[in-house]
Amino acid sequence: MKPARLLFVAILAAALLIPASTSVADAAIRKVALGVSELDNQNVAAVDAYKSSVGRAPALWAVWSDWGGANRAFPTSFMSALRTRGIVPMVNWEPTDGGADCTKWANSNIIRGDYDAYIRQWAAAAKAYGGRVIVRFAQEMNGYWFIWGYGRCTNTPAKFRAAWIHVWNIFRGPSGVGATNVKFLWSIYGTYKLRAHYPGNSYVDYVGFTGYNWGPPTRAWASMVSNFNPSMTALANLTTKPVIAAEMGAAYLPNCATCNKPAWITTGYPAVRAKWPRLKAIVYFDIDMTFVNQPNWRLDSPPGALTAYRAIVAQRAFQGSIP
Repeated sequence: MKPARLLFVAILAAALLIPASTSVADAAIRKVALGVSELDNQNVAAVDAYKSSVGRAPALWAVWSDWGGANRAFPTSFMSALRTRGIVPMVNWEPTDGGADCTKWANSNIIRGDYDAYIRQWAAAAKAYGGRVIVRFAQEMNGYWFIWGYGRCTNTPAKFRAAWIHVWNIFRGPSGVGATNVKFLWSIYGTYKLRAHYPGNSYVDYVGFTGYNWGPPTRAWASMVSNFNPSMTALANLTTKPVIAAEMGAAYLPNCATCNKPAWITTGYPAVRAKWPRLKAIVYFDIDMTFVNQPNWRLDSPPGALTAYRAIVAQRAFQGSIP
């Protein structure tokens, strides 16, 4: 390469804030970050096993934490292990103890300040940790299946918005702990009462959704684009915030001849990346849920699906980091 050309490449690399060793062609690729949700979600060995299985560490790792359970504390040690591996934690932070006691877990309890001490302690620990943390607080709030959801207890969209803002203020408001490294992900299921539950752009960093390919007999087998389209369209009409497919997967249905999970992966990831530039990350739900009469979503079921996913992970277009 001629000296003038070398100088041009160096200047361009600096302008793009990329390492000089990174090619200009690589930097020009719009990359999507890939994440995963595992059953054993606060175990470093599980993180390393996943990396070995798919061939690359995930950009996002889902951590499941509820306010009233054994995993209620901010897991500083585990988060630090993720950070050393270049992985951003996405915490599914659930205001519940797993029960259905409306005297404890209604949106009104949060608004009233019943959990302020706990929230402040968790937020301070997250701030002290220092790395990027994505909090997916009270996901799928527009559904009825969680205690914090619409139609449960005395919950209303207005109360959910107030609860969200109350929590956000403890993290990042004028009287909060100053945990600016914590970013909030507002994550829906379906499109019902979206706008009514949205707390506003000032209190949201990312928007997200759940999008599973259930297949028969629950639903028809569908492409990834078809799974994502209702939520992506609704979110585009709501806000310009970046989007994370926070919980998605395809069922393993060995008795369904037309339910081709490897092909769903091979064609689906490039298709949704091409269709929606605002889609910044996709988090696969890599868990067998047959123990609660749901499908087996595992990437290694069937083995051909894992092979297909390894091929996706190997592509530069799917080696992004969360912005």
